[in-house]
Amino acid sequence: MGTNQNKQEQAYEWLKSRIQDGTYGPGYRLVIDRLAKEMGCSPIPVREAIRRLEAEGLVEYERFSGGKVTQIDSRAYAETLTVLAVLEGFATALAAKHLQASDIADLRALNEAMRTARSNLDLTTYSELNLEFHRVICEKCDHPYLLQQIRAVQERMNAVRVSVFNLIPHRTTDSIAEHEALLVLIESGADADVVERFARQHKLATLNAFVKWKEEQRK
Repeated sequence: MGTNQNKQEQAYEWLKSRIQDGTYGPGYRLVIDRLAKEMGCSPIPVREAIRRLEAEGLVEYERFSGGKVTQIDSRAYAETLTVLAVLEGFATALAAKHLQASDIADLRALNEAMRTARSNLDLTTYSELNLEFHRVICEKCDHPYLLQQIRAVQERMNAVRVSVFNLIPHRTTDSIAEHEALLVLIESGADADVVERFARQHKLATLNAFVKWKEEQRK
């Protein structure tokens, strides 16, 4: 690594990417000396990176055990995903009339790539493609402020996105089918409120599956 500032930035990006792709899942202990050895640097930039990630909510500190990747807070997850469902539902409805045949073809290609990732049990790639699928649609909504809010909410979910799919893997298959149904609705020129409702329920279906999983764990 280069200068101290570059070392801190590289340590931050390195750690953040591993948290967001699920390599370091919720509850994973971040042992500074071990991480520094993996990165080939001193503990100082690692410590600074962990502090930044704590400020972003991706890392939490517990007395006597140090830093660890933030656990899935069921209530916070539910609240965040509910907000995202409303925002993305509205953005999808606005975007529908702007999507061209070429856009639909690109979206179907993304959906097929998701199917392949699902077959390969590569949930990190699956999650990235899923995010891209919805990004391509929402970017067509012609509403910059709405897009800004969607990105902010999505950022809050990045730490747990892959972990949640690991807990409810059947949603990966259901989601692919729902994506195709959404594209058919858009192609058919369905009313905006119909598209919005479907897109919102598509997002909430993941929350419902997660809530069901939590209830089963309590039994």
